[in-house]
Amino acid sequence: MGQEFGIRSYNNLDEWLENTGSDSANIVLLCATGQKATETVVQQDLKTALEAANRVRVIVVSDSDRPDLMMGALEKGARGFVPMSLDLEVFFGAIKLVNVGGTFIPVTSLMSLRSTSPSNAGAKPDAPVPGVFTGRQLEVLKHLRIGDPNKIIAYKMSMSEATVKIHVRNMMRKIKANNRTELVCKSNALLNAA
Repeated sequence: MGQEFGIRSYNNLDEWLENTGSDSANIVLLCATGQKATETVVQQDLKTALEAANRVRVIVVSDSDRPDLMMGALEKGARGFVPMSLDLEVFFGAIKLVNVGGTFIPVTSLMSLRSTSPSNAGAKPDAPVPGVFTGRQLEVLKHLRIGDPNKIIAYKMSMSEATVKIHVRNMMRKIKANNRTELVCKSNALLNAA
């Protein structure tokens, strides 16, 4: 799956720093296991990696899937946060997305962050927004909100992957979202306001 990338592995950040040069990586995966190690990566190592290589894109890979750590990593300059529990195909998709300039965070993490927010206490259950999305688009959106990739959505809904992409693109256009994550976030606000 990763044949399009040249992969180099280092035992730690210091070893990577000793070996960086003119051929410095475009993407760096900072891997951590355990909450304490992940906090260290987010609080210290991320900044070190970003300062060491001018245009490097950093993705944090961790067995911790705490939304506050994910958001903290993005706020400090990471271009993605990938939990180790993620499907391998989705993991490589996240790397490819970051490689072309996107940002990745699992939608399920954003959803859990939203559901624990005090401002959402007593929020209305999701209901269709008249005139915004069609019934089929709402079905696709439901799958997007749980983090299903297009291929899985297509399988579950018995449609082609191209049709799923068209629905996603049309929904993004309707609410002026720039990517799938923004589509989910903006649609949550719309659905809760309905």
